[in-house]
Amino acid sequence: MTKDLIGILNKVKEKISDNSDMVWTNYASAKAFREELQGYIDELEENNISSLETLQHLFLPTATLQEHSISNGWSDEYMKLSDEFDQLYSAMKNHG
Repeated sequence: MTKDLIGILNKVKEKISDNSDMVWTNYASAKAFREELQGYIDELEENNISSLETLQHLFLPTATLQEHSISNGWSDEYMKLSDEFDQLYSAMKNHG
């Protein structure tokens, strides 16, 4: 499951380009956002799921990731990734 979650985060990270509109996010720059996501990926690669709740907040409706996807033209893909995340989150919470 962790591997699948890492895959979702990598897909999201690829969508955050240097010229992304960051107005509706809490991040000063796309680079800062990507670096934070990479930190979560690094933790997950070490089977550390302590950031799972933080990630869940990023994927909430009208939260940072959805706002970024809308203002940068990838909301359809975001919705699919968000659904995948929700399923994994639920499975991980019930498993752990």
